Amino acid sequence: MRQRSTRKGATKPAPSSVCYCDGKREVGTLELYCAVCRKWFHGRCLKDLTDFYGLPFMVCYVFNCADCSPTKKETWTPKQANFAHMCVTVLANLTHNARTKRASTGNESDDNDQELIFLNLENEIIPYFNAQWENLTSMSRRVKNTWHQTLQKSLAKETELFESSDDGQVFALRERDLSSVGPGHEALKQIGRSKPVVSSSTRDLYKENFDRSDDLGDGPKTRGSSKRRYVDPPNTFKKAKLTADYASTRIVGISAPIDFPFNREGYRYYLVEKDLTVPNRDIFELEESTYNKPIPAHIYRVVVHPVVTLSPNDRAYQLKLSEDRLSVSGFEGYSVARATHSVSHGTWYFEVVFTAQPPGSHIRIGWSQAVAPIQACVGYTQLSYAWRSYKGTVFHQAKGRHYASGGFKEGDVLGCLISIPPCPADKEYDFTSVENLPPSSSYLPPSYKNLPLINFKHNYFYEEKDDVPAALKNLKPAPGSWVGTFINLVK
Repeated sequence: MRQRSTRKGATKPAPSSVCYCDGKREVGTLELYCAVCRKWFHGRCLKDLTDFYGLPFMVCYVFNCADCSPTKKETWTPKQANFAHMCVTVLANLTHNARTKRASTGNESDDNDQELIFLNLENEIIPYFNAQWENLTSMSRRVKNTWHQTLQKSLAKETELFESSDDGQVFALRERDLSSVGPGHEALKQIGRSKPVVSSSTRDLYKENFDRSDDLGDGPKTRGSSKRRYVDPPNTFKKAKLTADYASTRIVGISAPIDFPFNREGYRYYLVEKDLTVPNRDIFELEESTYNKPIPAHIYRVVVHPVVTLSPNDRAYQLKLSEDRLSVSGFEGYSVARATHSVSHGTWYFEVVFTAQPPGSHIRIGWSQAVAPIQACVGYTQLSYAWRSYKGTVFHQAKGRHYASGGFKEGDVLGCLISIPPCPADKEYDFTSVENLPPSSSYLPPSYKNLPLINFKHNYFYEEKDDVPAALKNLKPAPGSWVGTFINLVK
């Protein structure tokens, strides 16, 4: 059985035809590689990208020819290149130039055409970087020369791509066939995929245990204190946390239970799924398994819950939900649970049944914005309105006022209504009543595609950092809006 080579080249055979002109490869000139049909296209034959410029042997881009593009027009999307990617482009160009020079002087033969060309770091590679920096990357030029050391480390680290001398000053591109250098080259996909010595979960567990040990120790830090901490820890007890940092629940349409991270003060999490409408989604998915690289967030979209229930994770962790997520119970402290869906215009109404009330306990119901705190009562800030069971007091911005005598109690059916002015998406919207239309972001749900994507227990979530000061600053009265409450169908 043949053993597969450790150096990975292009895995798929190239199509027999080249470019729109059905010509031949012109290695060493500007050529673009189509990510869909996998054909090479001459720079001079481009139809829509007439002002396009760049370097031969570029590797960090996604190009669609006119035949493969959904818009039937050529598209070119650059991708951020690190030093290893840039070194491939630089060494490929320098290697081609050296081979061309040898051939012109008659010193190049078919036998040594595929020999490695070693290039000096200081005299050849760095000067090429300085001359072509803007064509290699979108990063601004480095003012200090400390990037020379970073460049040398990248060349020495990527042994699958580069050959180096013993002194680390001379390097060569290991790929002898320059015609295969491009975005589809398999070795380029392995950049940064080296296995870590310790897995991330192990590191997190070690860090958690280390932090916990630091918390247990008191007094000055002396030699051997860490060992003594494990041998004879002080007899201190912390109040145990009642639940985990996540909630497992089932979503209609998804067979397996999903572990949702709880929203916490300052951060919110949204379950996502792959967006099948994104062009070239398979190209970007190749980067998902690349170690130490961010996950492309734009190829995902937020999962919309098919029915309105209480949110599995937009709630305080100490609250408990029923299996169908239509009931909530709690037994200590102020805390909030919100629904899976929000409203931005129109008139909406919901009802709840107050099923159980232990002696001395009280609840609040009402309306809350997404950025309102969950470890506080409803009506605590400007971002929520609440109706309290005790004396029927209503609250907003932590200020209570008399609303209804007697309040409500166990067994009552409670209703909450909110009426918000219509938006341009409503059929009854009066376009003649306004001079300027409101921005669509004020009534359409956000896509969140600009948020970072995280992997939590084998599921992906968008992570959003709350900006409460900005939310408070952007609060504006909505003329004609109002909030009403009902008890046992009586307003």
